Amino acid sequence: MTSLPNLTTILNFREMGGLPTADGGTIRHGRLYRSGHLAGASDEELAVIAALGIRGIVDLRTTDDHAGDGGVDRVPEGVTHHLIPVVDSSGHNAELRRLLVNGEEALLHERYGEGRAVEAARNGVVVMALEPEKVEVFATFVRHVAEPDNRPVLWHCSAGKDRAGWAATLLGMTLGVPDDVLVDHYLESNLRRPPQSRIDFYAERGIDAEVIRPFIEVREEYIRAAFDAIDERYPTRETYLAEVLGIGADVVDELRGSLVVR
Repeated sequence: MTSLPNLTTILNFREMGGLPTADGGTIRHGRLYRSGHLAGASDEELAVIAALGIRGIVDLRTTDDHAGDGGVDRVPEGVTHHLIPVVDSSGHNAELRRLLVNGEEALLHERYGEGRAVEAARNGVVVMALEPEKVEVFATFVRHVAEPDNRPVLWHCSAGKDRAGWAATLLGMTLGVPDDVLVDHYLESNLRRPPQSRIDFYAERGIDAEVIRPFIEVREEYIRAAFDAIDERYPTRETYLAEVLGIGADVVDELRGSLVVR
């Protein structure tokens, strides 16, 4: 297995290959990739994506995200592009962008200070796990990945940490990866997209963005809150997958049979 290159125009790029499963297997390398958006991808790094044999790119962003991120994805020739947008029903993303663009620092503190940013970020992950509208989108994503012709696959949102992070967590859950491993994989976004660099970016523009650090980084408590919310409502993860997402044994068996090496 050749180590993946450190991409600079496609941020937070990595794969799930090598993650262990609870039954002693490992996720097959070279099948499941995740990242931030590809709107600013260089020709050289698009060539890297093509060379990895990635067949399709799943974009979890909305049209509003495209505008905020500087455009739609740049996609290598011959690679299909699938839009499976996860809408931010809370409105936090749009509000944050507006406040930051306008330099409304006082309002940032009013809206998100005193722990409100942490609460909103934590609730955002729980909502992705349970809200019917979100669940339907992520179920579509899992079924998409379950189709052999769609793999190897790369999926992303804007920063590659929240929506893409839950998509990866959900796939890992379906493949039988233990929670602690999924948490570590989730937190890796903080290393590949260091939060301080974003704080410094805004500071250079005269904005103290420390109050919204909870949105810029990922924290263990966020993903654990989603796990707890699922486990409080459903007797097993298999029940959650089947009853909430409609991901039955046939899809689980296809994914585990194709993507887990024992």
